[in-house]
Amino acid sequence: MHYFLALFFVFALSFNVHAKCQIDDAWLNPNYDHQIDYQNTEVATDFFLLMFSNSKKFCEQMARKGQTDKVKFQCASGNDFGWVVHGLWGESENAYIRGDYKGHPRFCQGDLPKVTLAELKPYLCMSPGTRLLQGEWEKHGACDFPSFTAYYQKTQALYQRYTMPPAELKPKAAMQWMKKQHPELKDLWMHVDHKEFGICFDKQFQVMSCPKQRR
Repeated sequence: MHYFLALFFVFALSFNVHAKCQIDDAWLNPNYDHQIDYQNTEVATDFFLLMFSNSKKFCEQMARKGQTDKVKFQCASGNDFGWVVHGLWGESENAYIRGDYKGHPRFCQGDLPKVTLAELKPYLCMSPGTRLLQGEWEKHGACDFPSFTAYYQKTQALYQRYTMPPAELKPKAAMQWMKKQHPELKDLWMHVDHKEFGICFDKQFQVMSCPKQRR
């Protein structure tokens, strides 16, 4: 009996992605302001895409570039991040189907000021980077939400509905794992590419099939 209880707790801890991570200001990149790369205020949001990226793969990539110092919290803090939230994106259906990444709403409110570290910290265990959190808010969140907090409260509420796949799975396998673990996703068309996977939601944040992209 004790053996099976031990196995249960190991399994639970392995997939308890909503557990608190350790945060030290020394690990956080203080240079997290963003400048506009391109802006699109001409299209409306038709649906939302909650994107997940593999933190371990990202850190391997940053190590190859010699840029781990820019992402200490995510890659050198001792926290064991697996699949994490890349962002919640307001999507244009037409642009999504075409695969036109510049056709979605972006930087709708222009170049916004930095939010404070105190505002960022509640969401760092979900999206482990100051530049990531600031950037996703400016690029995507500001197109559909009135504030940084409103955007990330909704993102976190959606994220907490799901258990994340094992970190060693590739995106397609991770997507399939999600469908097996979460009945509401079983028959839906989910987003997947060679690096990430995602779940689509309608404008009332009900889960939906993603539009099928042209290949």
